[in-house]
Amino acid sequence: MSYMDEPALELVARHVRPDTTVEVRNLGNAAPPLPWPVAGVEEAMIAEARRAQAEGFDGLVIACSGDPYLKVVREAIDIPVSAPTEAAIHFSRALGRVAILARQMPDSYSAPLSRLSGRGNGDFWQEMAHEYGLADDEYTIRRVPISKHPEFEALEHLTVADPGRLRNLTLEAMTDALLTAGVAQARAAVQEDGADAVYFACTFFSRGIDEFGGDRSLFGVPVLNPLVAAASFLESAIVSQGQGAPMASALS
Repeated sequence: MSYMDEPALELVARHVRPDTTVEVRNLGNAAPPLPWPVAGVEEAMIAEARRAQAEGFDGLVIACSGDPYLKVVREAIDIPVSAPTEAAIHFSRALGRVAILARQMPDSYSAPLSRLSGRGNGDFWQEMAHEYGLADDEYTIRRVPISKHPEFEALEHLTVADPGRLRNLTLEAMTDALLTAGVAQARAAVQEDGADAVYFACTFFSRGIDEFGGDRSLFGVPVLNPLVAAASFLESAIVSQGQGAPMASALS
């Protein structure tokens, strides 16, 4: 959604190489207000990816931790493509057992998510972990309830009526959850599950992680930032191809 373009750009620009140019784009009206892709988004993403390649971008980040349509977008273009969860799991290999701390939306999202996307309220993380090569003993999954997140009805209304307010409410709710339930779940993952790193699996966590993630006293172990991991992974892919300074595009 367009209301997240500026926060995403500000965050990613702080972590890329000095010679990397970042541009953030969105899917416009094709992007649903729901926090998961629905019918019709795949075609819009492929079209936007092809446009980025035609304009000379060296790589593309899909800026959603669900890594939506990563495979089909990769197949559609010839430049490197990354997404947060694949990148975070890749980086976790150097750290050890990773705890995937998934956002748990309010109950009002369960029925719409199931009806429109075929996904429940966050029931796909085990599938993704296995898809990216993690064995059962290499990860654990815990939920982080976002208790102050706008309810589904408010999401639909504010998406049209006041997207700036929706952005602020959502980011505030995610950071509040990060510092309360998120800290508690991270510590439990370390103490009870033997986690060596934690990955907060939603890009809306990224700003709060950037501000507080370096505080090891809060989380106890390294924290993998969704947007930063995806951007870093993409930069590595571009540089490894010998293309020099990357110009990366992100879909938000």
